[in-house]
Amino acid sequence: MKQILLINDDYLGHVDHVRHCGRGIVIKDGKVLLSYLSNNGYYMIPGGGVEEGESYAACCERELLEETGIVVRAKEEIIEIEELFDVWRHFSHFFICEFVRDTGETHFTEAEEEAGYEKVWLSLEEAVNIFGKYEEYRMKDIPLYGLYRREFTALTEVMNGKAEHLR
Repeated sequence: MKQILLINDDYLGHVDHVRHCGRGIVIKDGKVLLSYLSNNGYYMIPGGGVEEGESYAACCERELLEETGIVVRAKEEIIEIEELFDVWRHFSHFFICEFVRDTGETHFTEAEEEAGYEKVWLSLEEAVNIFGKYEEYRMKDIPLYGLYRREFTALTEVMNGKAEHLR
């Protein structure tokens, strides 16, 4: 598994909070599953925070079910991205996931409901193109810059050298 460190411009040089997340890359029929936050127009790879006693893979599977209604099996952790921003040290553990079934039911947190979470399927190239524009946000929206840079880094890892996972 590859490990990458990303340091955002807003990092204050010390860490007050640490968070680990499980995130799932699901590719089906040539398309990648993303969460679309309709109230602000952002995309992201589905996933979220690890709960006490939970493995990264179990977190990934639970979060994808909650956010998208899709049951997945986390097959392999392909990349861990450590981000330093503000006073945070944030670890995202990205898994290649096998699509099992779509339940049609989501279980959003209040914040996810307010953001207008929706599941969308985009071509991998379209997703990489969206996230690849992260530099456009560097001077005007540093959190979005960091989010898109992280997602771009993860998806390009899938495309470069991990093509066997796309089958």
